[in-house]
Amino acid sequence: MLKQLYLQNFRNYKQLEFTPDAEYLILSGHNGTGKSNLLESIYYLSTGYSFRQARDDNLVRFGSGHFIIRGIVSRAGIDYKIEVNYRQDQRRKTTKINDKRALPGDCSNHLPVVVFSPQDLILVKGSPAGRRRFLDLVVAQVRPQHNSDLHYYNSVLYQRNKQLRSLKVSSVDLLPWDQQLASLGSRIWKRRNLVLSELLSLSAGVFNSLSRGRILEGEYLSQIKGIKPEDNQEQYQNLFKESLKKSLSIDQRVKATTVGPHRDDFRLYLNGRETRIYASQGEQRLVALALKIGQYRLLTEVQSLEPILLLDDVFSELDEKHRLFVLEGMKQGSQVIATTTSSFKEGFAQIRRLTPEIFVVYPKNF
Repeated sequence: MLKQLYLQNFRNYKQLEFTPDAEYLILSGHNGTGKSNLLESIYYLSTGYSFRQARDDNLVRFGSGHFIIRGIVSRAGIDYKIEVNYRQDQRRKTTKINDKRALPGDCSNHLPVVVFSPQDLILVKGSPAGRRRFLDLVVAQVRPQHNSDLHYYNSVLYQRNKQLRSLKVSSVDLLPWDQQLASLGSRIWKRRNLVLSELLSLSAGVFNSLSRGRILEGEYLSQIKGIKPEDNQEQYQNLFKESLKKSLSIDQRVKATTVGPHRDDFRLYLNGRETRIYASQGEQRLVALALKIGQYRLLTEVQSLEPILLLDDVFSELDEKHRLFVLEGMKQGSQVIATTTSSFKEGFAQIRRLTPEIFVVYPKNF
């Protein structure tokens, strides 16, 4: 649960202190007033990146050169202070938990979040990178070690690619990096497969309810040829090292590592047909919604976590039936912060002003 939030030079906020003092809050205001920016800051504090695909430099308030996001969160009755500080001149991000250095994204287990936004369509029709990032977030939320393995995998990958940019590099030169990539990659691959299987199982049930019985399925797509989901990590390591040997000439030509978990993807099917190609935009939106509700249920029902739900003007995209389905499925004690451009009368809810343009609304009936 988020108890306090402080922003400095983040997006349009020079300085803001926000205390979410109820389980369900609505941020009301016109477009362009900064409602989504506030949700974005909470998501960034948890994950280390923006759900709107924005670069860190674009999150810095114009003319300031840095931003700070700081929060007090409570988990299992214990308070944690989380802070992210980004300096634009150095392009350097510093993350701290209780004043101790941490990796970006390490906060996802202390402050688990699930965001629903118009950007969710990228899970279906966007690039593999967007789907990998989503899957890795879900995995890190339930398996905290995953974030550390990803960090070190990317560090090793960077070093191997640096070697490939050399004029002369042999398989012997790359052997230490290949061994580390295979070891770290096997753990990343196995966790992704297990969590994706759980996520798809939950999401399929949700989609079945949302779409009157249609079937949602999916599969993990690995760059490592011959690997099967039921294989163990040792089999994966051996196949990964073999794939690195076979792709060496291509890697030398493009000066980058072309196989591995950093190139993987997952594919979704609606009644046996690939959703990215054959589903309508309305169907794609429901698939993305089902994935997010599946993520929420994985965290709450399987992992017994209480994620913060960030609803970024998503109800404008849904009809009344689906709106009620989402709301009814989330009355389980989670903290909910939503945004809307709708205005509210005093008789409907208690209202207070957060900024000159944004009001905090406390609905009476939720």
